Amino acid sequence: MKTVYVLGAGFSMDAGAPSQGDLIKEIFELKKVYTRSHKATVINWISTLETFLQKALLVSKTEMQWYTLEDIYTPIDKSIKEGSSFRGYSFDELIEIRDKFNKLIILAVRNAIKKSAKSDASVVHFSRYFIQESRKRLKDEKNDSISVITTNWDILLDNITNNLIQEETVPKGHKFSGVVDYCCYISSLSERDERIKPGLYALGKGRYNSKILKLHGSLNWLQCPKCQRLYVKYYKTWSGGYVFDKKYCRHCARNFDSANSESNKLRTNLTMPTFLKNLDNVQNKLIWQNAGIELSEASKVVFIGYSLPQADFEFKQLLSRMIRSNAKIEVVLIEKDNPNLFDNDNKYQTAGYRFSNFFSGRDLTIKYCGVSEYVKTLELK
Repeated sequence: MKTVYVLGAGFSMDAGAPSQGDLIKEIFELKKVYTRSHKATVINWISTLETFLQKALLVSKTEMQWYTLEDIYTPIDKSIKEGSSFRGYSFDELIEIRDKFNKLIILAVRNAIKKSAKSDASVVHFSRYFIQESRKRLKDEKNDSISVITTNWDILLDNITNNLIQEETVPKGHKFSGVVDYCCYISSLSERDERIKPGLYALGKGRYNSKILKLHGSLNWLQCPKCQRLYVKYYKTWSGGYVFDKKYCRHCARNFDSANSESNKLRTNLTMPTFLKNLDNVQNKLIWQNAGIELSEASKVVFIGYSLPQADFEFKQLLSRMIRSNAKIEVVLIEKDNPNLFDNDNKYQTAGYRFSNFFSGRDLTIKYCGVSEYVKTLELK
């Protein structure tokens, strides 16, 4: 019996992460945050964003903070995919400014969570339950009873899960207790960090893996454009790290004698919430393939804080194709997502209606209790 948890923005917003609609506003708020270290760099990146909005997209200054990520990234991603320029920006310039915009999103998400007064108790409780169920593989490697699929970039769950794993006593003869498993090919950004390993490696060493499949990339991933390796880093305290410092693929540096070469300078890996998602990246493909396998093995799929948006049509196709017909579907939303609260056409715009329509022929249960209340029901032993 396997349960797959599908986490959406609501899961992280419950613990202080910003909504997608607030991200541009949060980016402009960064001007007030970076008053000393890295101030000039952040101001320069924000200026690049403002110039792009004004000159390329013809957005007025008063409307900038309300502009959507979809409308910023769609022309960029479309041009990059076609190898073309966009207005006054060349193909190479578009790749560079996209990376800068991604870094601004990383900073904005981190800052929003940091200044939020919301508790992360629900994430901590979920992480403890997640690890508890994942550890069952220590006694029986075939007992693969849980995994997480998420459309979120933030690393609230990743960091807390990793920290809890690191608190465990490492058995004699081993270098780690368990690992966060992104179900793709990863390396540690810190060369000698033995705790960041692929899940299959952990299982081969007689340890366990906690699977978090991040369909749209992650704030703590950097990727080599040459060999396509993903580099991962966790921080207990964070002062900017890979966002401000240039990082290079050490494997390509060694294999091709190309230290500090632009050809293997690491870049962010984030897939934007547009109708034109580029999922051709080899690591993203591997994650999506494994997500399909996880769904196909699940006897129960639980959606927490995920609204089934129209822009996620690729994921909806994966759900339609890979969830078994006899699998139980459980959905956790908030009260305002309940279509029964509306007596007009507005009910058809609710997340509750989208789920009841999409899974109408299945064993479906929708709960409007919110993330925190639902997570409390997950029993810790």
